Amino acid sequence: MSEAIDLCKKLVRFQTDNTHLADDLGVLKAGMKLEALGSSNNVSPALEFLQAYLEGCGFQAEIVTFADKAGRKVDNLLAKIGTGHPHFLFGGHIDVVPAGDLSLWKYPPYEAADDGEYLYGRGVSDMKGGIACFVAAVKDFLAENKLRGAITLMISGDEEESVVDGTERLLEYAAARGEQYDFALVGEPSNPKELGEAIKIGRRGDVFFKIISKGTAGHTAYPQLADNPISHLVKFLADLTAEPLDNGNAFFEPSTMALTTFDVNNPASNVIPSEASAAVDVRFNSEHSGVSLTGYVQKKAAVAEGDIRVEAQIYGESFLSSKDGACALLVEAVRKVTGRTPEYSTGGGTSDARFIKNYCQVVEFGLTNETIHKTNERARLSDIDKLQRVYREFLDSYFRKD
Repeated sequence: MSEAIDLCKKLVRFQTDNTHLADDLGVLKAGMKLEALGSSNNVSPALEFLQAYLEGCGFQAEIVTFADKAGRKVDNLLAKIGTGHPHFLFGGHIDVVPAGDLSLWKYPPYEAADDGEYLYGRGVSDMKGGIACFVAAVKDFLAENKLRGAITLMISGDEEESVVDGTERLLEYAAARGEQYDFALVGEPSNPKELGEAIKIGRRGDVFFKIISKGTAGHTAYPQLADNPISHLVKFLADLTAEPLDNGNAFFEPSTMALTTFDVNNPASNVIPSEASAAVDVRFNSEHSGVSLTGYVQKKAAVAEGDIRVEAQIYGESFLSSKDGACALLVEAVRKVTGRTPEYSTGGGTSDARFIKNYCQVVEFGLTNETIHKTNERARLSDIDKLQRVYREFLDSYFRKD
């Protein structure tokens, strides 16, 4: 068994699904107590394992804990070896989404079982496999080379949940200590079906809108005496989604606008309510910004029928990294190991790369994403071995003396 596969199995066996964060949202079964899980999230044992592992490889590693205003704590891992430049950053997250209905899994989701072809388990691809591969690759590289520069590993415990006490704050924490990075590679699953198909050189942005329609309540027998907020909201949403936001561009697909909720909270069938609301999630390309889209929706609300109000929350801006320099070295490493020439991609949702791009050039390359967040999440054993080799090949070329 290779180092990467062994390490991936060990990481999968840590249940890092942050179930107590789900408890905050009221989705755990009745009777389960938040207090029983402690004040820190359940990624801690996995991060402590990685900390000890990396310290054994010569890293200076620390668990960095952040807390929000409610006192919820999130642990993260920051590890560095070497000094000076080039300073390379590997990024990833140890937390995973819940496994769901356990009876639907071929093997228990935290057993890390393999059938000789695939390794099964929650987080195998998203993204404990990526972490295992870059940790194993770095260990192998350091054993055979004198490091010229520095390598940092930044592993978040808060990527699948609220995304406020993880990579973004780790970057601020490191910057306050004077750390500067030259290039970053995030190990998110980037390939649709086969390893080597795609490198993500950018991501779409994400802005969430809560749209509230205010009206006047009344009896359904006398609708003329009321002002129905539902009717106004339906018309506004129809107008908002009638035309596409754009047609995309050379590197991005068209922006999308998805209606995710429609809420009235009205238990009486013979009463017109006084308020209705909806939620809209917009994933946008480089033709827009979160601010410009917020202005666009607010302008439409200002001229809409009825009293329409808009609340916006920007979760990330779109970005595009250069294909040159270190990215070209990664392309060559992928080609050498997999035999495929990867395409440049910007598809998918958001990732922690949206924070890293404010500090240095960043791209993403990891395992396949075909089964992530699904029952029976899995990765080919051969792909895990190949991904470790891609990372090792990249490190060799990145730190090679001119």
